[in-house]
Amino acid sequence: MRNTFGAVFFPFVMCVVFWLICRSKSKGKKAAALIMIFATAVELIAALSLMYFDLRGMSSGICKVAGVGGLGLHFMYTGFRGVFGVVTAFAWFITALFSYTFMKDDTNVIRYDICNLLTLGATMGIFYAADLFTLFFFFEMMSFTSFLWVAHRQTRSSLYAAGTYLGIAIAGGMAILMGLFIVYERLGTLYFDEMYGHAVELMQRGANLGWLFVAAGCMFVGFGAKAGAFPVHVWLPDSYTEAPAPATALLSAVLSKTGIFGILLLTLDVLPTQGGWGAFLLIVGVATMTVGGIRGVMCGNLKTTLAYSSMSQIGFILTGVGMQSLLAELLTAFASAGYADSAEVSEIVTVFGMAINGTFLHMLNHSLVKLILFMAAGVIFTHVGSYDLNQVRGFGHRKPFLLVTFVLAAAGVGGIPLLNGYVSKTLLHESIVKYGELISLAAVNGAVMAATPMMIKVSEVLFLFSGGLTVAYMTKLFIVLFIEKNRDKKVQESYDAKKNYMPVLTKVAIGVCALPIPLIGILPNLVAKPVAEYGLVQFGLSALLEHHQENMHYYSMENLSGALVSIVVGVIVYLLVVRFWMLGRHFSKNHEKGYHELFPAWLNLEKYVYRAVLYTAMPFVLGIVARILDSIVDTIVVLLRKTIYRDRALPYELPEGNYITHTIGLSMERVRLLYYTVMRKEGYTPKNYAHKFAMKSIELFENFHIIERSLSFGLFMFCVGLVLTMIYLLVVN
Repeated sequence: MRNTFGAVFFPFVMCVVFWLICRSKSKGKKAAALIMIFATAVELIAALSLMYFDLRGMSSGICKVAGVGGLGLHFMYTGFRGVFGVVTAFAWFITALFSYTFMKDDTNVIRYDICNLLTLGATMGIFYAADLFTLFFFFEMMSFTSFLWVAHRQTRSSLYAAGTYLGIAIAGGMAILMGLFIVYERLGTLYFDEMYGHAVELMQRGANLGWLFVAAGCMFVGFGAKAGAFPVHVWLPDSYTEAPAPATALLSAVLSKTGIFGILLLTLDVLPTQGGWGAFLLIVGVATMTVGGIRGVMCGNLKTTLAYSSMSQIGFILTGVGMQSLLAELLTAFASAGYADSAEVSEIVTVFGMAINGTFLHMLNHSLVKLILFMAAGVIFTHVGSYDLNQVRGFGHRKPFLLVTFVLAAAGVGGIPLLNGYVSKTLLHESIVKYGELISLAAVNGAVMAATPMMIKVSEVLFLFSGGLTVAYMTKLFIVLFIEKNRDKKVQESYDAKKNYMPVLTKVAIGVCALPIPLIGILPNLVAKPVAEYGLVQFGLSALLEHHQENMHYYSMENLSGALVSIVVGVIVYLLVVRFWMLGRHFSKNHEKGYHELFPAWLNLEKYVYRAVLYTAMPFVLGIVARILDSIVDTIVVLLRKTIYRDRALPYELPEGNYITHTIGLSMERVRLLYYTVMRKEGYTPKNYAHKFAMKSIELFENFHIIERSLSFGLFMFCVGLVLTMIYLLVVN
């Protein structure tokens, strides 16, 4: 496949093929799993072939599908899109291998696999989108198909989590759509390649960018929610916990990156060089990584701890995106002041490269480690049947493969030197530190920046502290699984006796993900540099990355000191919070010995803020408003009936019927009397037509009111209105 069209739509075609083959109950789950492995393997080959042809200089250009939504769908290939297209296909292939045994005894596997293929196609559509409408189209599709992952078990808790997930997804989608309208109105285009130029033109003209900030804020709600950014992260812990382990691995490793991808496009194309937007992202990123880290340390559930870990790492990535925007503002300020060739500008360029490279690499690193950790959690759940730390305690004893891969992933995400997370976190940390030094120079030259030195200093402290929190909760999980023993000796003996606890395909899936972790950490300039250069060519930053990586010494004492601070903080937090507070709760008579949830239940944002506001407070307030408006309308109607449209008094009060039925009845009676008179007939008797028409009128109006209150009539009127609307649109166009 030499164009992105095939890579995007192949999963949808396979979805139809899969349904035709597996709709018969005679086809087993094994056949369905093999088809999934085949489909995801072909998709991975397709994504790799796109990268191969691009490296050979055979770019496919923009692919179009006309007529969809009136605007059509447009796809393009660039380095960044290509890398995450490969990551997406790779993650689906790896989880398909893992699902071969993990899902074999599950229910509704066919439905799960169909949703899996639909979500794969939608995710590929997002990363290869060439315009904002195409991205929005597939983003909404992905939200609805992945919703069924969360609801898959169909238990009370999974349906509750799925409801929250869907509610946040719908609200986020509406917010993105609102921002899309504003961007189109202000910039006149939705193509990513054109938006940057139009936005720069507005800035050069000195136009008001307020509406662009509003648009970016609206779209951040949708993209930030999918990424798991604070405070729209409330769907994340329950959804990650309730979804099957393969789905959770994809939610964390890939789907969260679609939200980051959207935020990156906003930062680089809609609001380039706008430091105010960068300061906002920096604050959100720091809050996200800190809150996620705190919740991870205080959690007593394996999978929920990993869920909050994902949230915290997304905070690190958002911090990097914010630093890119702030550094772009600083670079623009120095260049416009006539310092384009100064040493300071060269330093800013170097630091800017650190920020964008660190962001890109941490996205990749997080995908790798979360695939391993969530698959490992799935293996543990298969044998234990629970994610509770007290139940899984001691499971990792005498399991060297699980020990090695888990430690590599946990230490990697913790930023331990010689592993992948250390490289990306070092780049992000150094970008914050160097920016703090450069902003002081900007203040001396009279430039006003969006971020203050105090904000940057606090961000650096919280960055290192959050890194320590990562070390603390990963240490907690490591000690629970591999050091401590289960309180029940018989249970521990059964854990120790499990030799074939992990199938071969699962070992292959986890092992393949674990291999790059030490390679990236030990050889960052040989492994990470080429990937970063290729991935970020689309932003025109390959020269910047080359410049800063040639001068980057990852294992200098200056850079190692940041990792050392986080490790020391992690050890202190683990000892104080986990060993002394969490495990020390048995000193209280009201708590049993063991791991417990420490975070106060009354601080649950989802239950006591979002659901309380959206499901209780908002309907109550809107109900009062609607009642007031209804009363106003009734009052206006009564006033009109009493004044302008008051009833005309009849000469005498009618005993029954109305003026029309009375008039028609009398007229017919007079015509009949005239007929008898002219024809000189005898035997005339009044028929009382006024009474008959009055009765028919009452019967007719009663039947009409019954029909009017029926659902069928409402649907019929809706169809009539829809037909009239379609006719109007056809006539206008």
